Amino acid sequence: MNRINRRQFLTALGSATAVSIAIPSFASTSTADKPATDVTSLYVKGLVMVDLGNPDLIRLGLPKAPGHRATLSFVPRNGTRQVLAIKGHGAVEAKPIASADTKIMVPELIRMKEFYGSDVKSHVDKCPGTISIPRNTIRSVTATELTASRYTFVRTDTGEEVTSFRPRQLADAIRIELSSAGTLKLDGGKVNIPLDTARELRVEYIPEKAASTDPLPDHFHHYFPYIERPAALDFDVVPRKLGAAGAPTPNGVHHFMMLDNVVVCSLVAVP
Repeated sequence: MNRINRRQFLTALGSATAVSIAIPSFASTSTADKPATDVTSLYVKGLVMVDLGNPDLIRLGLPKAPGHRATLSFVPRNGTRQVLAIKGHGAVEAKPIASADTKIMVPELIRMKEFYGSDVKSHVDKCPGTISIPRNTIRSVTATELTASRYTFVRTDTGEEVTSFRPRQLADAIRIELSSAGTLKLDGGKVNIPLDTARELRVEYIPEKAASTDPLPDHFHHYFPYIERPAALDFDVVPRKLGAAGAPTPNGVHHFMMLDNVVVCSLVAVP
């Protein structure tokens, strides 16, 4: 495993000019240089919304959150690791490798419908940063890192525990296995990354400075502007730690492995 510390991991390329200079390194390599694989792993970690309500695509949303930084890191099949800032809207355009109606189940994700029922609506498309991924380009979605502690949720208005939520360890990171026969386009198409050139990619949206050892309760409110709740259920919720459950073994090994001692804002899914 290629270990890197947080400072190295978040070393960005800097300005738009630096990013454009790095683009030639994304050029496709010869078939002889590539291992036989038809998928590229995209890891997602931090304050990220996962919109599962659209039958045609999954949309990753980066809500407005002052003090957070969104980055895309990638390990190319040939060359050195690079990191660039994520801005605006992006999308995956790739060859289908699965049925468009394949159900995606990640039980460790926080589901907004656990608090607000099936009528909760997603406005993840309104997030200032998004990445849209067609469902038929996805082979699987799995949790790769879990919180060390179990969590429940309480209402902020009454302090009552939300009994419709099942207390559990939460997904700290997920892995999306994508078709390698395609391109990840970022910043409205200004940055294009051929997926078959990447060994792994990682999207992170995390605080630049950790204000506490458990930022999840502090930052959970950033999600609420991007959901529409039924009028009868117009209340906020906040996570509450129940206690340590032991650090789990991640689901597989990847080159961006970072098992932090503190919780990084966990992902949520809508609905």
